[in-house]
Amino acid sequence: MKMKSFIQVLILVCFTIPTVAQNISKQIPIKEDDKYLHFPVKGWSSEEDDDHKMMRIIHNGQTLDEFSINLAKGAPDWWAFFPVTDYQGEFLTVELDDPSGKAGLDQVFADPGFPGEDDLYKERYRQQVHFSSRRGWINDPNGLIWYNGEWHLFYQHNPYGWAWGNMHWGHAVSTDLVHWKELPAALFSPDHSHMAFSGGAVVDPENTSGFRRNGIDPLIATYTRTGSGEHLALSYDNGRTFEEYEGNPVVEHNGRDPKVFWYKPGNHWVMIVWSQDSSNNREMSNGERVREYQHSIYTSDNLKDWKYESGITSMFECPELFELPVEGEQGVSKWVVYDADGKYYIGDFNGKEFTIEQGLREFDHGGDFYASQTFSNVPEEDGRRIQIGWFQTTTPFMPFNQSMTFPTELKLIKSDNEYILAPTPVKEIQKLHNESYKVENIALDDSTFVSPIHGDQLHIIAEVDRGDAIRFGLDINGFEFMYNDFRSTLNDTFYPTEGKNMKFEVIVDKMGMEVFVDDGKLYYAFEHNSVDNEQGFKISADRKIVIENLEVYKLNSIWTKN
Repeated sequence: MKMKSFIQVLILVCFTIPTVAQNISKQIPIKEDDKYLHFPVKGWSSEEDDDHKMMRIIHNGQTLDEFSINLAKGAPDWWAFFPVTDYQGEFLTVELDDPSGKAGLDQVFADPGFPGEDDLYKERYRQQVHFSSRRGWINDPNGLIWYNGEWHLFYQHNPYGWAWGNMHWGHAVSTDLVHWKELPAALFSPDHSHMAFSGGAVVDPENTSGFRRNGIDPLIATYTRTGSGEHLALSYDNGRTFEEYEGNPVVEHNGRDPKVFWYKPGNHWVMIVWSQDSSNNREMSNGERVREYQHSIYTSDNLKDWKYESGITSMFECPELFELPVEGEQGVSKWVVYDADGKYYIGDFNGKEFTIEQGLREFDHGGDFYASQTFSNVPEEDGRRIQIGWFQTTTPFMPFNQSMTFPTELKLIKSDNEYILAPTPVKEIQKLHNESYKVENIALDDSTFVSPIHGDQLHIIAEVDRGDAIRFGLDINGFEFMYNDFRSTLNDTFYPTEGKNMKFEVIVDKMGMEVFVDDGKLYYAFEHNSVDNEQGFKISADRKIVIENLEVYKLNSIWTKN
């Protein structure tokens, strides 16, 4: 190569090599009364003004948290925070990967409170009966467990954004299943590439794992660490802090969302976990192989060493497996397995393999219910199977997003020779009852009954004799539930009734409703904005019906104990 050509190429290369961005940082003193480190956030969706950057919070050279954030260059739409009570009187360093975000980094500050704290839980679109986090996105409930006098609700949480991302385990506790206190995040990784995905929680009173310490049987989280597998984390302080089991991962595979329980007849632990390993591939008749996702079942004597036993195909994400007595059939029980969207099989389980006895059934007919979980370690004297799901309710222009369904008790009922998994609100909802209206035996004939009580926080119980009506239904804040006797449909759901009576139980909240028909034979969870719609509750019919019993309660907020 001639010298001139070589120099030209060298110059070209030098000018085309991209410049590597340099990290910039800011050191922040944490005063003795500071509780929060605040970050300015831009935007209300994952697409809007999408300019996410990687940030780290560092203490004495160790990364406390690493996350992606859409930093506001100017006035923020809202503020995210990191709790700093443990670092009072010290310094924290906030590091940013991209110098173009300096204007946002300059706005980071520590303070005893947080912007918007005075309006916390009173915001315009904040659900008042369904749990949501103070700030940021939430989805799947995780690690539901009764432990040392508290109901623990962990959940998938993005503390630094309005949309999905930066998966932490958020944490809230309750003593009565309805009033919740949010605590700092329980599980997350200082390495953004190893986030804490979904899972369950157990306690090991027989100490099969050897995890007992100083007489304490820890709360044991079983969860997916992305890029690694299924992990155990131990808490000896009632779920406030966790330590990783040094032998993690306990299961290595391509999957997620483990739920673990003790199988008493076999004296061993069972893990059911969603799996998409290539070993699950199924050979078709033409010789081709297709990937067949499944819920995999593992067993263990000690929570540490796991053996694959079997799988249940045609299911997706967030599995659950439990036994329920059949209502009204003394001594008869069945096993239930379900996935993220609530579809479930009924069958038998021998500790290693699930045998299907009844095909897949729908659980939610509203479309906004997902990734539910039931509580473990519920006291025997209670005996309920209690469920919470992710309630997909969008809260626009708020510094928080999504919520949880109201806790329900699951029962297994038999109707027309089919088993039905039936949810109803837990009895503790009565703790929220406020102003009430009750009436009996109201006859309607091609007319409408209007309730004197209405609002965006209601508990409604209506028992109706359908008489000879072809169409009748409820209208709540502009959303109709209409039964068509000619088509045997409730809205779009085929529902041939066994008699003339129907019962509706409805929980109304600001951004969604849950409806339980005939004590849970049909269940709906759906998003509906009751704040911006005209509020009112009425029952109407095109022919004669009788409202045999109607109870309407205004509900107090779960955020206060008035």
